[in-house]
Amino acid sequence: MFKFDKPINSKKEDFLSRKNFSTHLGKALLTWEEKESLVIALYGEWGSGKSSVINLAKEHTKESEEENKPTIIEFNPWFFSDLDNLSQYFFNEIATELEIKNDDKKDKEIAEKLKLYAKLLQIIPEKKVLSDLSSKILFGLGLLSISTSQIIQWTNLSAEWVKYTIFGLGLILFLLGLFKDFLLGLSDYFSHRANANKKSLSELKKEIKNDLSERKKKLVIVIDDIDRLNQSEIRQIFRLVRVNADFPNTIYLLAFDRKIIEANLEEQVGVSGKDYLEKIVQVSFDIPLAKSEKIANFLFQELDRVLATLPASHEKLFDQTYWANIYHSGFKNLFKNIRDVKRFASSLQFNISQMHQKEVMEVNPIDFIAIEAIRLFAPDFYSFIKNNSVLFTSTERNNHGSRNTNLRKNEIEKILNELSPEIKDSVLSLIKRLFPQIDGVFQYGYSSHGYEWQSRWSKYLRVCATKNFDSYFTLIPGGDEEELSQYEIETILSSMSKTDEFEKLLNEYIEKKKIKKVLERIQDYTNDSEKIPQVHFQNIVQVLFNISDNLPKEETGFFDIDSDMEIMRIIFQLFKRDNDKEKNYEVLKNTIPLSKGIFGPIHKISLETPRDDEEKSREHLLEEDKLLELQKLCIEKINSTEKERLLRHKNFLYILYRWKEWGAEKDWKPFISDIQNDEKLFWLFLKNFISESKSQTMGDYGYKINKQFNHESLITFLEPDEMKKKIEEAKNKPEIFNENKEVIDLFLSEKKNEE
Repeated sequence: MFKFDKPINSKKEDFLSRKNFSTHLGKALLTWEEKESLVIALYGEWGSGKSSVINLAKEHTKESEEENKPTIIEFNPWFFSDLDNLSQYFFNEIATELEIKNDDKKDKEIAEKLKLYAKLLQIIPEKKVLSDLSSKILFGLGLLSISTSQIIQWTNLSAEWVKYTIFGLGLILFLLGLFKDFLLGLSDYFSHRANANKKSLSELKKEIKNDLSERKKKLVIVIDDIDRLNQSEIRQIFRLVRVNADFPNTIYLLAFDRKIIEANLEEQVGVSGKDYLEKIVQVSFDIPLAKSEKIANFLFQELDRVLATLPASHEKLFDQTYWANIYHSGFKNLFKNIRDVKRFASSLQFNISQMHQKEVMEVNPIDFIAIEAIRLFAPDFYSFIKNNSVLFTSTERNNHGSRNTNLRKNEIEKILNELSPEIKDSVLSLIKRLFPQIDGVFQYGYSSHGYEWQSRWSKYLRVCATKNFDSYFTLIPGGDEEELSQYEIETILSSMSKTDEFEKLLNEYIEKKKIKKVLERIQDYTNDSEKIPQVHFQNIVQVLFNISDNLPKEETGFFDIDSDMEIMRIIFQLFKRDNDKEKNYEVLKNTIPLSKGIFGPIHKISLETPRDDEEKSREHLLEEDKLLELQKLCIEKINSTEKERLLRHKNFLYILYRWKEWGAEKDWKPFISDIQNDEKLFWLFLKNFISESKSQTMGDYGYKINKQFNHESLITFLEPDEMKKKIEEAKNKPEIFNENKEVIDLFLSEKKNEE
């Protein structure tokens, strides 16, 4: 259940050990024997527990064995917004409570007199009459809008006569309504004066004072939350107490934040707020400060309660050492009282309940707790984090400045300086723990954690990981619909044991155009033997090879990695984990012949094949003598592939070069010959030698796509004379020429430039 910000009502709920203090207050109410009235003030900051102390004191009086326990009546000024009639409401409330809480005949008489007293305090309702004036006028004038043509048609009277008659009727109705309200107000006022036997206000008050003085029970009037009122309301409340503080046998118990009230009174009245209060308040109590360990214990209790609502999987993410660092780094200092804890616990419970799907957590619970605390206690800085993800998550070491010109640090400090000092220190300590990048920025001027950390952070659903950041601030698993939720990732990981299921899922993400994100996220777990056991390696490689030909053609930047390479990275990381070259070989030997895809196996073996110009330090995960056998398997795979499928493959040239590199002429030469003899296949073949590049003029936002024909690559497989022959033949076949005009024009253009 949510912890709403409401006071406790019983000693059983007393987490701050306020029982003794409340008992002392309750005894004071019970033992006050003087007949004169008494005004008690209970001082305490917002959230310090004033209302709770009052409730515990009331509980003590109820449990007391005293014969004449006081009659306790609570008056909440929040319910009444009409300042002019506040006194009337006040005494009506007291009268009503006396009638409800006592069957005593004398108390009912007092209640009746208090009601009359309240009526005599009431201002004659001329304001209400005047407030209705506009509506009466509008009603009268509105009658003029009635269609006169209809009335003339019905009565044969002149238009002018009808118009003035209608206006006159409206005016009469308005005056009658106004006079009626006025008379009713006067009648009500004088009726109550008559009921009071025509006593004056002072006479009736004297009677009430005599009746209260004879009461055996004291009347305790509690007015709480005065510090939540506006300035005018605060002044009116204290004026009410001051004017009526002479009622005997009556105790006023006022609860408020003294600093707030003094400041408001000083501004409203124009005199010292402290002096003003001293003239009204006779006895005052200060709420004892809550011990920090008491607040901490209550906070832990509430956190345990919230965490108990989460799936069991959250426990694997809850690192006790990391939590201790978060707690002592500033988190604990944000909570000053029980109200802070209750507000936080309710907010946390509501928001974190959205951050898991079935048994899968979408966020790290510790990070979410800390981020939620920043949201509650430093909302402006929370918004700053939310709107500046790169500033907080980037691991680029020169992204926002150097040690001497640390722009990144300056941007953060600028917003931090807008916080109060105690909040600022806590928030700064927290973000250094939540975002290790920021800790480095403040120490060295740059992130001390490189990009390699992103995968580790992502695995543990940390807010500092770019992939997870948005989930914390949108409260949407994955950040938005375009991103992947942790539930989706867990579903994918669990499917790896079943080849068909795994492949089906990946193909679905290809259709959704989210496959690259899936492949990226899988890499976060390649070193996790629990999530991806070694026994699943063959299934995984098989499926990745199967889908390799289905991957979309992607436009990537110079430093971007396409989906094809993401597949290679997954396989590399899995093989590297155990670094068992023999097992790696066995996996590839078993998967290549069965692969539905062509490019995946070829790409993998090509990357494992040593190059003459490569660095000696480059790591290979296969024995070199095993590569020849795997290359032969790839050649067999190509040879068995239907020609048109090969030619339409987005990576045809890459496949063709590996075919030529690893195979004998008897493997690939027949393929070329067959193409030359097939008109359709020949032109498909040539189109693969068209490449595209982009050019952009300085200052322009758009770019131009340039196409060119790669003659150098073509002559590796086909004689130029043969190409010329085919073009000459095409000139005599308009249908073929027009269909392939682009490739012919590019070929001739490039050939001319070469000459």
